[in-house]
Amino acid sequence: MKSRFPFVLLHAALFFGALSAATTIGAFVPGIIRARIWAGLPFGLALIALVTWSAAIIGQERDFEIALAVCVLVATAVVRASLRPWSWMGAQLFAGVALASLAYLLYAASITYAVASDPVYLVASTLLLLLELAALALSVSYLFEIVDTLSRTSEPAHPVDSAYLPKVAIQVPAYNEPLEVVGETLKALAELDYPDLVVQVVDNNTPDREIWGALKAQCEQLGPRFQFMHLENWPGFKAGALNEATRRLPDEIEIIGVVDSDYVVKPDWLRSVVGHFADPKVAFVQTPQNYRDWTDDQYLRGLYFSYEYFFEITMPCRAHRNAIIFAGTMGLIRRSALEEIGGWNPDVVTEDAEASLRILARGHAGVYVPRAYGQGLMPLSFDGLKKQRFRWALGGVQILRLHWRRLLQPGHGEGLTVAQRIHYLLGNVQWFGDVLMFCFTLLLLATALSTAMHHQLPIRRLTGVALGLPIAFLATGLLRAVWAMKLKTRCTWRDAIAGLQVWFALSWVVTLACLRGLVRFHTAFLRTPKFKEGEASVIKAFRAAQMETLLAAAGIAAALVMLVRAPSVPTIALAVLLLFQAAIYANATWAGAAAEGIHLTPLRRAYRNSAQSTGARPGLGSETLAVPVAAGLAALAVMLLISMAAPPPGPEPATPAPAEQPAPVAHPSPSASPSASPSASSSPSATPSSSPSASPSPSGSPKP
Repeated sequence: MKSRFPFVLLHAALFFGALSAATTIGAFVPGIIRARIWAGLPFGLALIALVTWSAAIIGQERDFEIALAVCVLVATAVVRASLRPWSWMGAQLFAGVALASLAYLLYAASITYAVASDPVYLVASTLLLLLELAALALSVSYLFEIVDTLSRTSEPAHPVDSAYLPKVAIQVPAYNEPLEVVGETLKALAELDYPDLVVQVVDNNTPDREIWGALKAQCEQLGPRFQFMHLENWPGFKAGALNEATRRLPDEIEIIGVVDSDYVVKPDWLRSVVGHFADPKVAFVQTPQNYRDWTDDQYLRGLYFSYEYFFEITMPCRAHRNAIIFAGTMGLIRRSALEEIGGWNPDVVTEDAEASLRILARGHAGVYVPRAYGQGLMPLSFDGLKKQRFRWALGGVQILRLHWRRLLQPGHGEGLTVAQRIHYLLGNVQWFGDVLMFCFTLLLLATALSTAMHHQLPIRRLTGVALGLPIAFLATGLLRAVWAMKLKTRCTWRDAIAGLQVWFALSWVVTLACLRGLVRFHTAFLRTPKFKEGEASVIKAFRAAQMETLLAAAGIAAALVMLVRAPSVPTIALAVLLLFQAAIYANATWAGAAAEGIHLTPLRRAYRNSAQSTGARPGLGSETLAVPVAAGLAALAVMLLISMAAPPPGPEPATPAPAEQPAPVAHPSPSASPSASPSASSSPSATPSSSPSASPSPSGSPKP
């Protein structure tokens, strides 16, 4: 009986995995994911019956298949009863993936400890199991966001009092911004249809007097509504500058808005959203961050939709439980609530998201208005995009380090509800999906090289039909991420895939930010190699993605060497997973080259060297911090030579020992993810996997 238990668990994992794949594909039917129960229930039952009938034919275990089908029905009913706004199909999709994840974990644990006699094997396999557990938890959290947003038939709306018109101040932080860009922002703010308004333009440490002097002159031309201040050698970056600007505001200002210096806002923005503050519980209102000037370039289209994922999927989900973040630009905040928490925290690089957590802990509410009222510009270089995503991911780690007791320990949450704590915890933990993916990549590399040298790592293996589980879960998880992006943003399949590529391209820099943030709270920002004027675009593209190119090359080389040295079905499955991991990092090379090929219009040419595009911060240098690529290439060459020079294998036993098969990581990323991604990096995915960000982050958080 004991020896049959792993088989039963594997059978269940295969059944639930097949059902989750069938439900995923079935959800593509237009309107079915939000269908009422009279339509969704029969459709879902038909899918369950189809999978059960197919499994009974293949496995010849009809009674067991029926028992598993009943288990799915019960789990779906429980999910549907617990989350009444969800449709039946949404509940079935979530239940199927959750059951598949649980069955896989139990199966992996059973085969891990059934043969655990060697201490090294036990420790290594336990660590692998913990990695898979973490990846699965993140995967299910991404799926929860997708289902919670897509399967609801209606969205509750917070009431707006159009007669409520308090005094408002709009703050525009700027650092080294060209007048061609920030000038458009100021002109749009001058057109705002609102009676009691002050616009503060806060120049923070711009060293060139000519640049900030021109900005000051522009403010003077726009009239008394505009106030300019230049802060010289001011500490605290953007947070410190905004704290000082708030201190200088007249006492009668009740609401403060933040607009980045590259945004063009619509005239009706304030009148449309400020009425939410008539409710005294509302402390901040956030509208989506949106972008312009991207439709003519495929890379920019992908980048745009990778940002959109956070505001179309993640934020609506969090809004259902009063757990949204204040994302900075295009947001309004009650001045008294900001002063109640002591202002922006200059020690956290995503000061806006961190402030919203402290505000919610005081019992206040945040309102998300899912309509864009302004459009900014996206980073035009891959180097600048990496610096932006590094900052968002680092901010997420800082929030975890600063508030982990508030999020985890009973009695320390102050006014936070359980749902708010879970959303803020997972929203920042999701950045570590890229770290998990990096760990799985290293494990796959080690497994491939040991297989090529005809050795066996002391770690748990998957064999037989179990080899197909990771690949199937990976494929369906990525499919759900792309489908969700396409459905909510109404983009094309090509644009959604390009958005996924952007999440993947940022995986390494998110990993780096998480590791750096764990080691030191006050860590340096991302510093990248300096580019020489006139340097060829292909060289710039490579230099912007050095480490990612190395990881991709290592994965491809290891897979090929393994296939040549030890061809078999298990090694083919391992090679597929390794090549997928390599493709993740290869997207950074694609993104670097694509960014260099962007056609520079006059506006883009002016914006390209602005701090908003380059990611520059006051007082930061630009030395390299990555592992030297030459050393990495040398190590890779040595490993490949050793594996190729290894002696040929001895006589094959009657039953060949299969290659070690660590489970892969499927990478989504809404970080930001945007703090800000879908990270993010990449985007939601299935077992055994770790997150998007594009964060997203997400996998991610949005632009702070």
